[in-house]
Amino acid sequence: MKTYFVSDLKEGMVTGAEVYNDQGYMIVPANTVLTKTIINKIANNNVFNVTISEEDITSGAASEDGLLDLSELAATQSVDTNTVEYKEFKKAYDNNVEDFSDKINDIVHKNAPIDVDAMIDNTLDIVKATNSPLGILAMISTLKNYDDSTFHHSLNVSLICNIFAGWLGLDEKQTELVTACGLFHDIGKLLIPQEIIQKPGKLTDEEFQIIKTHPKKGYDLLKSKNVDPHIQMAALMHHEKCDGSGYPLGFKGDKIDWCAKIVTIADIYEAMTAKRVYRGPLSPFTVISIFEEDGLKKYEPHYILTFLEHVVNSYVNCHVKLSNGEEGDIIYINKVSLSKPLIKTNNSFIDLSKNSNIKIEQIL
Repeated sequence: MKTYFVSDLKEGMVTGAEVYNDQGYMIVPANTVLTKTIINKIANNNVFNVTISEEDITSGAASEDGLLDLSELAATQSVDTNTVEYKEFKKAYDNNVEDFSDKINDIVHKNAPIDVDAMIDNTLDIVKATNSPLGILAMISTLKNYDDSTFHHSLNVSLICNIFAGWLGLDEKQTELVTACGLFHDIGKLLIPQEIIQKPGKLTDEEFQIIKTHPKKGYDLLKSKNVDPHIQMAALMHHEKCDGSGYPLGFKGDKIDWCAKIVTIADIYEAMTAKRVYRGPLSPFTVISIFEEDGLKKYEPHYILTFLEHVVNSYVNCHVKLSNGEEGDIIYINKVSLSKPLIKTNNSFIDLSKNSNIKIEQIL
């Protein structure tokens, strides 16, 4: 172990102990690979020195070289639904949802075998129909007329997992595995009464307890089909949190399967930004703000920070509606507070990091 001044910290270093702010709150866990965002977070929390591990554990860590330069994002934000690319994406998506729902229903209700490779190939056809990962995220966001069925949600989570894997620098085999984990993570919900799953109002305590059985039901089903253990674990653990606050097992940190940690982030992001029977979609920046508030406690730090940085970059140049009624374009991302970018309106610039009473209400 060695102590470094914050000014001497470099990307790729690994914390040897927890980092606390001047109020005694942990802001970075031990064994965290430092990125620009984490270093900025430390510097902005009145921390003067940090204990760094001298042991090299960063060989498998993804770098930030894959972050897009903002100048490259301008052409990726708006989705023209009349383009050939969009039409191919939607055709591949619609075909996949129909095929996926048929196969999953046969697996759950007719005891059919699972051909993971074939189902993943179909999902990857959607990926191939777009020119970039950001294109997939943008096009998913246009599918506002779809219901919030388990089939659509699972397919969207699978696509987000595929993009996420690329951001993390995973190899092709790992990427396909994580994509499969996303595809099958909610299979247990098909064993829950649909009147509970689709209930438009608040669930009763009894109904919520029934909902909470779906991870174990999904795990048991996938285990009986002898699929990859990581796919089984993702179904079982995608509601677990690194601080032990999740369910059904209350596992912490390293006890949670690494694929499940990735699926958890994709699952929550998709669920919160999509419309539901009981509410409309939340603004991505509302979701990003929620992640920022407790991400380093509840999620694997390297995973959540990588995800948030890339996702927020996908909205640069997007036109947004603010809570004060104004509209404008996102022109700059605040690296210290990702959910509060700089907005250019018709009349001025609004820095949301300095105007906490104004929020992004909607991506237009």
